Amino acid sequence: MSVDTQHNRPSGLPEDGHEASASTDPAGRARHKISGKLVGSIVATAILSFLGLLLEIVVNILFPALMSDFGITMSAVSWMTTGYLLVVSVIMPLSGYLQRRFTARSLFITAAVTVMAGAVVAAMAPAYPVLLAGRLLQGIGTGIATPLMFSIIMMQAPRPKVGMLMGVGGLILGIAPALGPTLGGAIGTLAGWRPIFWLNIPLLVIALIVGTRSIQQATPTRKETLAIGQLVLLALGLVGLVLGIERIGALVSSGSAGAAALAVAIGLPFVGLVCLALFVRAANRSEHPLIHLNVLRDGTYAWSLVAFACLQFITLGLGYVLPTYAQMAMGHTSLVAGLAVLPAAVVGAAFAPLGGVILDHVGARVPIMTGAVVALVAAVLLALFGVGVNLFLLAAMYLLFMLGFGLAFANTQTHGMAHVAQHLTPDATAMMNTCQQFAGALSMTVLSTIVAVRQSGLTSGTAAFQHGTRSGSAGGLAVLAAVAVVVLVAEHMGLKKRD
Repeated sequence: MSVDTQHNRPSGLPEDGHEASASTDPAGRARHKISGKLVGSIVATAILSFLGLLLEIVVNILFPALMSDFGITMSAVSWMTTGYLLVVSVIMPLSGYLQRRFTARSLFITAAVTVMAGAVVAAMAPAYPVLLAGRLLQGIGTGIATPLMFSIIMMQAPRPKVGMLMGVGGLILGIAPALGPTLGGAIGTLAGWRPIFWLNIPLLVIALIVGTRSIQQATPTRKETLAIGQLVLLALGLVGLVLGIERIGALVSSGSAGAAALAVAIGLPFVGLVCLALFVRAANRSEHPLIHLNVLRDGTYAWSLVAFACLQFITLGLGYVLPTYAQMAMGHTSLVAGLAVLPAAVVGAAFAPLGGVILDHVGARVPIMTGAVVALVAAVLLALFGVGVNLFLLAAMYLLFMLGFGLAFANTQTHGMAHVAQHLTPDATAMMNTCQQFAGALSMTVLSTIVAVRQSGLTSGTAAFQHGTRSGSAGGLAVLAAVAVVVLVAEHMGLKKRD
């Protein structure tokens, strides 16, 4: 069943990307003006999401330092990212319910306070489990704030400005990959990792002030029963899959396993899949589902969802593999590794709003397909030549990928969301962001497992360890190239539904 895109979508975009009345009617121009409060709402919520993603990237750069400080393995330290993403992906499905039940302002304040508390806990952590707990606490706040930002844009932005504003949101989030590696490398080299968390506090205070004054309520709240059983099934499904893959990788890297450990490693993914199937069944039968899965009946949204999640899988995967390879296989410092990926991250961030402007003017096909093709070419080049070239060429190939990513990523979400009925916008946003975060968690688990398997039994700093890291990185880049093929197919199918 397709959705009437002209009448039911929240802000949406006409198929040709134009709105004639805005250019000929002064009253229309007034209606399409972006208010200061809307800008403030977007900036405030984006800061919370930005900080979550920034620390995600920073932590990736600092993996070797954290491993050294706390005496932990690569598999253990990767949970700084994987665990955080899992928490976010479990919280995000609640966003539809939360946005219907509570005001946007109260949700924002809760998210800001939670992220701030997590920063303080992490900064003062005396041991690795406490540091991890702080990051997980921050994941709760980010899981609330990110869907809220995109819902505000889709439900409150003037129709002709949706693509641009989604791009602006992407730009703010894109600044994190741009700053993260360099910031992490510089601060990590000069002052250690703790100041990185303390630096969150001033930005969070600014966001809290701006958001409290700017965020407005677009729709009335209503009392609604939370489908706790469905939430438990979904959480068990997501966690089971990721933990299962991590356990299988740990067993492979160790080279030996008892019967109990093997049963757990095999059983966890099976339990995860069963729980997800039960969740889908329960949601489809419920009068008040955790997420209205009928948003998937629109082919444009469904295919856009696949492409969006796969793009997240690739970009977070590259954000892990490339700095790790540069440090552990090529012997560069964290600062040099960060500086090497900085130009690419800046390009990706800059092309997000530019891609949104293109979408607003000529429609979705040009920026999305151009971005998907460029990203695929770059991913294939990285898989074929990334391991073995110098750092400059490696950075150049990554820059090419981020150019394509910047054109396609935010526009894929905009295109998919623009064809969803207004009353389903919170659910569609929740599903889009849940799949995005789960794809990120899955990417980190898969790729860190591939690298850890090749490093198994080798002493850090030796030639053999460098060779193992190089081999694992090559395997990871090959996986990411294969996922890039899926992105291109999914983007084509999503656009084909509207041709």
